[in-house]
Amino acid sequence: MTLAPSAPLNQIVFGPPGTGKTYSTVTKVIQILDPKLLAQVKADTTLSQDAKRKRLKLRFDELLNDERRVRFTTFHQSFSYEDFVEGIRANLSRENEVDEDVSALAYRIEPGVFKQLCEDAQRDPLAEAKAGISPNANVWKMSIEEASSDGQTRQYCFAHDEARIGWCDVGNLESEQFEHDENLGVKEKSSLRNFGFRIQVGDIVVCLKTVKTIQAVGVVTGPYVYEETVPVGVREDYVHKLQVHWLATGLNLDITSINGGKQLTLQTVYRLWNMSWPNLQKALTDANIELRGLDLRKRDEQFPYVLVIDEINRGNVSRIFGELITLLEPSKRAGAAEALSVTLPYSKTKFSVPSNVYIIGTMNTTDRSLAGLDVALRRRFEFEELMPDPDALKGVVVSEGGLSVNIAELLRVMNERIEALLDRAHQLGHAYFMELREDASRARLAQVFKNRVIPLLQEYFFDDWERIAWILNDHRKPAGQRFVQKHGKSLDVLFGENHGVQAVDKRWCLNPLAFDALASFAGVIDAGTMGSAMVAKAPEQDAKTADIVN
Repeated sequence: MTLAPSAPLNQIVFGPPGTGKTYSTVTKVIQILDPKLLAQVKADTTLSQDAKRKRLKLRFDELLNDERRVRFTTFHQSFSYEDFVEGIRANLSRENEVDEDVSALAYRIEPGVFKQLCEDAQRDPLAEAKAGISPNANVWKMSIEEASSDGQTRQYCFAHDEARIGWCDVGNLESEQFEHDENLGVKEKSSLRNFGFRIQVGDIVVCLKTVKTIQAVGVVTGPYVYEETVPVGVREDYVHKLQVHWLATGLNLDITSINGGKQLTLQTVYRLWNMSWPNLQKALTDANIELRGLDLRKRDEQFPYVLVIDEINRGNVSRIFGELITLLEPSKRAGAAEALSVTLPYSKTKFSVPSNVYIIGTMNTTDRSLAGLDVALRRRFEFEELMPDPDALKGVVVSEGGLSVNIAELLRVMNERIEALLDRAHQLGHAYFMELREDASRARLAQVFKNRVIPLLQEYFFDDWERIAWILNDHRKPAGQRFVQKHGKSLDVLFGENHGVQAVDKRWCLNPLAFDALASFAGVIDAGTMGSAMVAKAPEQDAKTADIVN
């Protein structure tokens, strides 16, 4: 379902820090997943900007946590293909298909955040909810009677929407007496435990036909029931029952490829760890098998899903995406004219990227330039630049003692100096000053400068304090209003006159008193507005008069 035809499938928002890249992803997600709401909120003139933001953020949280149509992840140096697509994970667990009573290290293939999203995007949440399928449905293998039996009980179960297993001698499983039965083997106890307690309403069960094929698939619709007296047509020992809505019966579907290449075993009930419901449902659909009571949407009517990747350029993109980089192109998506699929290296299953999966990345240009981004990724993404927006701070003024500082102008002037000394990619974002909209005090402005702005300038200029002083206009302010000052004895005092020391003096420190005066911040904009006390000096002249601390 193309809800947002104007939104690109793959996009990256990039710019300097603090320009609202991550902040903007909320609006972009709503634009894709709920464009009608976005249009309504934007058109509502009765709401303030903050109220509009809260409404959009509330909907974003619903899509993220309740509907699970949004996933959020952050790339970093340790993020890998195994985290993103799939990998083998070690688990210390009692839940394995051989012996659930033994705690042992089990290795399983687990999907990463992107593969999990792609699998979910193949689903139809409304149709599945109507059919009773859980959003987190596990898939269980079950044998109803032996393959060599006449199948009468199995056919009864299919006709009456239930599943049954034997072992009438153990009594009601809820009493858990079977746990102490020495006549039962490990696999028998495991099957009983799975049937009575582990299978949940909303899970999927498949009925074995051969070691490779299944003959039925259904969804569990009711809890475990013990029937001491079975109905006519059921073997007398099949007293353990689950209510199951059989979606399809009479099948002969080979599921080896979607079961990680594994064959089915003779154990009566166990979980198929390598199989997910989306993959099973796709295999059934591809085989033109009609699923009773599951009215799935057409491919072009599917709900869109979004993956938000924060700091996309901080990870090793080539390693993380691997062979999937080709599948991101719109023309290579599932259902497209030139659709492609790949065989994943761990699960050995076929994988393609659904056409209803959107990717939104954010990229901080100070971490790594756009030119350094993987070329293959750049070709497949549309890029949108977000630069500092002083207008977002329009009307924010800090006043004290007859002085006023226009924060929007302060940001603009500082960024002009940064661009002149460094480049436009290292400007200061307006987000660093947004808290002043709520508290436009000198103390809060001082906190922003001390804890955010100056540390960021230190990073930008590699602790070149002289350049930092130029950004802050300190060379044109009185000594007491300079944020950055030299300290220690002068070189003449340390080494005597005519010392000949040809070294750059790096003894700089912050002046804590400057943060207590609003004039220090006003001087950043224009020292000339501060009166005759403001003496304009060249940087090298000022350096000689700033080292008088003994």
